[in-house]
Amino acid sequence: MNGVNNVTVHAVLVPFPAQGHVNALIHFANLLASRGFFITFVNTEWTEKRMFGSAKLKSQLHYSKPNFRFLSFPDSLPPEHGRTSHLGELFIALVKRGDALEALLRKETGNGIPPVTCIVSDGVMSCTISVAANMQVPRVVFWPFCAAASIAQKYAYSLFSQGHIPVKISEGNRPEKMITTLPGNIPALWPSDLISFYREQFTSDPIYEAVLFESRMSDMGEYVLANTFEELEGREAAAALSNKGCPSLSIGPVFLPNFLEGENSTQSNMSMWEEDDSCLHWLDKQRPRSVLYVSFGSLALKSQEQLDELALGLEQSGYAFLWVLRSDIAQGQAAVLPEGFEERTKDRALFVKWTPQLKVLAHPSVGGFLTHSGWNSTVESISMGVPMIGWPYFGDQFLNCRFTKEIWKVGLDFKDVDVDDGRLVRREEIESAVVRVMANEEMQKKAEELKEAARKAVMEGGSSFNNINTFINDMLNRAKAQSQSFK
Repeated sequence: MNGVNNVTVHAVLVPFPAQGHVNALIHFANLLASRGFFITFVNTEWTEKRMFGSAKLKSQLHYSKPNFRFLSFPDSLPPEHGRTSHLGELFIALVKRGDALEALLRKETGNGIPPVTCIVSDGVMSCTISVAANMQVPRVVFWPFCAAASIAQKYAYSLFSQGHIPVKISEGNRPEKMITTLPGNIPALWPSDLISFYREQFTSDPIYEAVLFESRMSDMGEYVLANTFEELEGREAAAALSNKGCPSLSIGPVFLPNFLEGENSTQSNMSMWEEDDSCLHWLDKQRPRSVLYVSFGSLALKSQEQLDELALGLEQSGYAFLWVLRSDIAQGQAAVLPEGFEERTKDRALFVKWTPQLKVLAHPSVGGFLTHSGWNSTVESISMGVPMIGWPYFGDQFLNCRFTKEIWKVGLDFKDVDVDDGRLVRREEIESAVVRVMANEEMQKKAEELKEAARKAVMEGGSSFNNINTFINDMLNRAKAQSQSFK
């Protein structure tokens, strides 16, 4: 795309500073960079430090791909603040950082850097609204959730007006409380499907008002992109995310085009945790579809008692497993595994702190995924044809888990964890779920069908491929007009 009439499209991408949000936008940024865009990827300083660790690595990344740069701005929170462990305070701080973001972009544009063509903003980063307006460029709203969860968030204030929010969790799965008023031809939602921060117990937490405010602000954009694909959720779902008739397109899974082409640069794998590649060598030694992959993402926590039950359930299942045990998984502490457990499972188990997840899910030895049901993990598993056991923790994960099981039919879950976050899932339940997902040929067949649909969508002529081309051409035309106005 770069070089058409010497016009360069310059996209600024601004994720919410959490691992899953950064992952989705970094994949999209790489996709645009491969099509000739000049990319400015803007993190908060805290996120950048977690991702790069040193200015040297950041510099190396810049020189490895000269049309891709990283900038950062302060979130105004003190260094010791927990950020993602106090999400409401993080949201509130970021709302006020538009001036800092705008000052950064104005300072770092010019001197060979092309003018900004558009700002691609995470759907919950309303601080970009004033920046786009003041710089007179379109704000492109990027939804890192599935379309149904994005619609529920976009129309959350309407649901509040209708009395669906705050959610009384005692009514979370009552049929007469099902939500059927949302657009997009999406399945009817249980109250428990809504983003968990809308539940009654959060009304005194800053996160409740913060996400409700972001819902109202999500209408402020001139273009909308969703990290899903039409064959999974339908064309009408993406259309329902449109702001006042603006283009609204499904363009996902955004990680998949570069993955299929073998693009595996460091920029494609930005992680706040150090990845352990040794697990891939261990997987090489396992039989096809014989390993259960266990990972709860970057934020989910479990009690020590629950981790004990999980460990013993995995052991009783008889299947091999690769288990991601973050150093803070046990309510902020390292897990203590049951006595003798590691010795008893040493011939069929591997424990790591973090993995290169895409490579793990793509490995032929992996036959199932026990997951927190974050959208990145869900769509990655779908794209690799791996059935799931969902164990949601917060946010949009409850909707993703239910849709995986009931709508897309490529997963299982545990009864009532969506309405009782204190329920202890027993080892027998875990054993049963593992055996059922690993041995379910019908579910594996359905997973393979969705895998092929996802890959077809992002390949030449597919729905997401064509939608991305539409977006690219629209931004190129804008860049051309912008260039003419400067002459």
